[in-house]
Amino acid sequence: MAVVRSLPSRAVRVLLSVMHLVGSRTVVAAGLTLAVWTGAGAARNLWFAFSGTAVEGVVVRQIEEYSADWNETQRAPADARAAEIDLAAAQRRCRAVVQFRQSGRTFEVVSSRADASPRYPLHSTVIAVYPPGRPERARLRPELPDGWVQAGLLFAATMLGAGSVRLWWALARRRAGRRRVVTPVG
Repeated sequence: MAVVRSLPSRAVRVLLSVMHLVGSRTVVAAGLTLAVWTGAGAARNLWFAFSGTAVEGVVVRQIEEYSADWNETQRAPADARAAEIDLAAAQRRCRAVVQFRQSGRTFEVVSSRADASPRYPLHSTVIAVYPPGRPERARLRPELPDGWVQAGLLFAATMLGAGSVRLWWALARRRAGRRRVVTPVG
């Protein structure tokens, strides 16, 4: 039971020694930077998902790409091995091109995901979402990040930012207390 009670104090001591090695200002700055970066990305994705204009589009074609996985090299012929040529199996990937009309103009959205088999069949309908007044920046709704995950990231970023500010405040108060004690009388 004594081990369980001493665990938080050990964790605090380890955290304080890491902060001492790295520097408390560096830890606070890194925490704030990470909080702002994560929070801004999550807020942008949530704003896009909830305030964007949704429009129905049609898959008009598939873009075929070929990619090689160099980790899975196949056995090269003897003459290629003599010339030290690496061979890798090429894999076919498909991206859908979705077309929609808005304000009398036609726009196209290319799927951000490439799959071995077409994710969206030809002539199927897919919902595209774009920022208000910016249909050229459309994205496909099924490929948008999950709203709950983004809300969780925003919450975590808020907690990290608040913790970093609290740590900065505690360190500032400690430094101010040390200055008062060290002042020579005179």
